Amino acid sequence: MEDYDLVKSDFNEIAELDEPKWNHNNCYYKELIKLIPDNVGTCLDIGCGKGELSYMLSKKSKRVIAVDIAYKMIEKARVLNLSENIEYVCDNILNMDFEDNSLDVIITSATAHHLPYEWLLSFAKDKLKRGGKLIILDLVKAKSLSDYIIWGFAFFPNIIMNIVKNGRLRKDHEHAKKVWERHGKIDKYMTMDEIRAIANKHIPTAIIKRKLFWRYLLVWEK
Repeated sequence: MEDYDLVKSDFNEIAELDEPKWNHNNCYYKELIKLIPDNVGTCLDIGCGKGELSYMLSKKSKRVIAVDIAYKMIEKARVLNLSENIEYVCDNILNMDFEDNSLDVIITSATAHHLPYEWLLSFAKDKLKRGGKLIILDLVKAKSLSDYIIWGFAFFPNIIMNIVKNGRLRKDHEHAKKVWERHGKIDKYMTMDEIRAIANKHIPTAIIKRKLFWRYLLVWEK
């Protein structure tokens, strides 16, 4: 069972860190945005953080509901990525109510591993409109030889991108590295096989792909 008080505390601290311009999540945001039709209705961004992806979503949708459990993340988002059609909400998504068939897009980046996965997929089945999309970008646990080979190839591109985009060899400064390492001790990730098994049970038509920087992408259209 996830300790959401601890998650909230960690991300309130992480919100105060000096984040790099480029990271293993936002490098995929443009790809995620391309999956969403122009002028779509309502997007739900679960685990919005400082609102970088929410702001990009606001340019393609009529309304964005951006939710994060950490109030300092929401405070930063309202300053850094404010838009008239974004509603920033500080809450645990598990405690929120949405009407069935009310959402056009449910998207989440680096947050799905904090949620009960079967709940998330069932939530999407209920709350998305017909033709709506669930988009999950999240971390994954390496298990197979192919996992280690593919993600091993990310080592040098990771260094190069940090130098080019962030102007430094490593993504995080020393203090930020320690904060993330401490938080990482409570994170639990699934393998690709586990993710596919749960998806096949609930949303068998979902498309699931490995991504280079230790991530996977799941896309499902209702």
